[in-house]
Formats: sequence, structure tokens, C-alpha cells
Amino acid sequence: MEKIKLAIIDDELISRNMIKKLIQGNEQYEVAADFADGKSAVEWLRCNEIDILLCDMQMPEMNGVDLLRIIHVIHEYLPVIVISGFDNFDYVRGSLVNGAANYLLKHELTEKSLLQVLEQVREKYHIVPEEKAVCRRTGYCIYDRKDYTKEGIEKMVREQKIQFGAGNYASLAISPDYRFSERVNPEEFKRDVCSTIMDILAQILGTEYPFIICQTKKFHLLVLLCFQEVNSTLYMMNIMKKLTTRLQKQIIRILDLTSTIAMGIVHTGLGNALAESEELDEILEDKLYLGGNRLISAPLARKITYGNGEIPAALWKQMEFEKKNQGVAEMSTLNEFFDFMEKERLPHKRVTECCLELMRLLCPEEAAECKKLSERIKGYEIFELLREDIMDFMNRERILQEKKKYRYSPLVNQVIEFVGKNYQEDISLEMCAAQLDSSYTHLSRAFKQETGMRFVEYLNRQRVSKAESLLIRGEVPMKEIVERSGFRNYNYFFKVFKEITGMKPGEFVAKI
Repeated sequence: MEKIKLAIIDDELISRNMIKKLIQGNEQYEVAADFADGKSAVEWLRCNEIDILLCDMQMPEMNGVDLLRIIHVIHEYLPVIVISGFDNFDYVRGSLVNGAANYLLKHELTEKSLLQVLEQVREKYHIVPEEKAVCRRTGYCIYDRKDYTKEGIEKMVREQKIQFGAGNYASLAISPDYRFSERVNPEEFKRDVCSTIMDILAQILGTEYPFIICQTKKFHLLVLLCFQEVNSTLYMMNIMKKLTTRLQKQIIRILDLTSTIAMGIVHTGLGNALAESEELDEILEDKLYLGGNRLISAPLARKITYGNGEIPAALWKQMEFEKKNQGVAEMSTLNEFFDFMEKERLPHKRVTECCLELMRLLCPEEAAECKKLSERIKGYEIFELLREDIMDFMNRERILQEKKKYRYSPLVNQVIEFVGKNYQEDISLEMCAAQLDSSYTHLSRAFKQETGMRFVEYLNRQRVSKAESLLIRGEVPMKEIVERSGFRNYNYFFKVFKEITGMKPGEFVAKI
């Protein structure tokens, strides 16, 4: 006779062993697995079935209340008996609010009390152990793309791993709009997000429609649904539309993340549905420039034509010059770098390669923050998010370089930051004083005392520095160089350039 299967989650080995000893030899119950932490338990529960879970309420990393929320996403109706110490009744109360079936106090735990609570839960949830050798599942997850084929799926059906008979089929492709904080490992984060979305899908679909999910190397999810006793195409498409809308809302609610979903049409053949599944995954690539948080209908999708241009060598040369002379590239030069890629519609692989090359050029290899950013670069699928992360990082680096280089007072640092952002505009110390709510006289005196320069002299040096980096490129017209450097006329530009560098612009170009 089949027994009712239990699993135990408790960080205390003594507690786990005590429960296993109390259950040992029981004709009705058996412990299928036990875990010292919530994360490993969640991973196991995603792939295995049990009848009742016993869970400690206070554990390191993930407490019982948080764990219950996750477990009920994976197995919505799984009965959970919480275990708690005498002084943790607040956790017990929280667990009951979050759907626990019953609770046990560790200091009162005996064979009698344990079996009594198990019986109460068994009767309440009508738990009857199945006498089947094979558990037939309506949902199945595939991690090897080679198995996501007509032959592979038919083999799983023959082996009774999944109920996926003849009928109508429809495909979805799901791409979470991944964005990363500085603290996360991008690959681990993507894996966790995919696992949670699989759990959400399983909960939404239940046992009504058999489904298969394939996780790709890019951490997209390809979903194949089978409608076994439905013939109305309109009805099936309505089911798909409701599913995708609900799924997007649930992903936002649970993961605080938007997603992009491509939805196919209904097919009578499994092979055609799988072929469309591959096409949907390709459609998702276009969110690089089209952005995320969209629901795409395959028949209406229009593919982007990608370019094969290369970042101009002169632009690389300019950024290298700025790094060498200023410690960091100008923000305006970086914007040109990203504008070029976006205008040319460079494909995702090339964008990633260019951004990694940028990091090698501008960042010290040993810097931990640079390594973290490089890992995030590989994980982004939306151009604007990638650009935003790199620009934010470079701006922080620029401010840090200025502070390390000069160590000025907070007030003078604010002036320097103001000049760095606005040197192309017609600015003055009076404007800066008004922005900082400071006295012009006090600001002028403090700036000269700390930098050794008057404001106008410092401003001109920044403008000439920008002009030098543009001259390096050798392709920018002189009129544009003058304007982009913040000067208003040729004569003044030539005069200031000669005063600061000791050369005319043409002589500077000839020298390099």
C-alpha cells in the first residue's frame, strides 16, 4: 500500500531527525525528503510531489512565512504544517494567515501529537495515497533544447511522463525584461526568475490544459499548450489571450518585473506548433530596440532589419584619448557611441561585444565593479536598459575621478559637476551661484582659492579639452568642433586654444 509522503524543512538537524524517528515504521506516513534550508527545498519541490510539508518557521536566509508564499505558488493546495519554538508564536500566526494547514510546537512534539496533527490535516484535505507506479503529469519542463522536438515529446508521452495527446496546439514565447541591481549575479537571477515564472504558469494552468515549457540558453521560456477536447479556434485564442494577460500581471506582482510575450496561432499538428515556437523566440530578439513590456501577436509582428556597421575607429580613438587625458570618457562621447549602435541597428551579439570592448578600454581590469558591470552587460536584452546602466556607471566614475584628483570642498565640487554637465551651453559663475543658492562673491573667491583658477579659465580648459578629443577623430568639421566645445565664435576659440595648449588646432592635429 502506498504511503502518504511527507517532507521536512528545518535548519536544526536534531529536529529533523526527531520527526523522522517518530514517523519511522508508521504504516500510513513516510518521510520522502528533508532539508536544512528553504532554497534547496523549493528546488526539490519544483520537480517532486509530496502530500504534506512540515516546515520550521524561523530559519536563516528565508523565514517560514516567506517560504510559505513561494511554496503556494509552486503547489497551490499543498498542506503545510508549521513547526515553531515556544517563543516564535508571531511566526505561527503569520503562517496561519498565509495558508498553513496546522502547527506544532517543538517543545510539545511527541509521536502522539505529531500523528494527531497529521490525521487532522489528512482528513481536512482528503489526502489519499495513489496506488499508481507512474505519476501522470499535465505539465513538464524541458531544459535541453534537443528534447523540445516532435520526436522528443512523443517519446515522453509513450513513456507516460506527461499527458499530451492528440489535439490542437498553441505556442507562447516569454522573455522577462531582465534588469539587474549591482548586487545580483545575472545568471543566477535569470534562473530564479524563470523558475518562478514556471511556477506561476503551473498555478494558472492547473490540470485543465497539458503544457510543456522549454527553458532556452537565453533564459526565455517556450510554452506549448495542448487543447485536447476543444475545437473552437476563437475559444482557444481567447484562452491564450487571457493566459498571457494574467501571466504578465502575476510576473509584475510577484517579481516586480515586466515581460514581453509573443503569442502564436492554433495548429492541428504538433510539428507546426513547435516550428512556430522557434519563430516566436526570434521575434523576441527585436525587443533589443523595440523595448519590453509588450504582448506580440505573431501574425502581426514585423522583424527588424539589423545592420552590420562598425563603430568608427575615430570614435574609439577619441574615447581612448579622453581616458588617457581625463581619466574617463566624456558623457557626450559615450552618447555618440550608443547613438551609433542604435541608429545602425547593430544585432544583440555585436552590441554586447562593443560594450565589453568599451569596458576594457575605459575601466581598470582589476576593478571589481567593472567586472560586475561586464557580467550585467552580457545579460541585458533591451538596449535602453543596457545604455542606462553603463552611462550611470561612467557618470559615477567621472565624479569619483574628479574627487580623487582634486579633493575640493562640497561647494566647489558642485561647481565642477555643473561645468562638466553644461560646458557646451552659455554658462557663467553667476548662473552657477544661482543654481547652488550661493553668493557670487563667496563662490568666486572659494573657487579661485581651491582650484588656483578663475571660473572662466577653468571653463575654457574644459572646453579646450573637449575640442582636443574631437580633433583627434580627424573627421569632425571645425565648425562643429567649435560649437560642441561650447565656444560661440571661431576667433575666440582659436585664441583660447592657443593660450592653453601653446598650439593652433591645426598644429595640434599635425602633432598627433
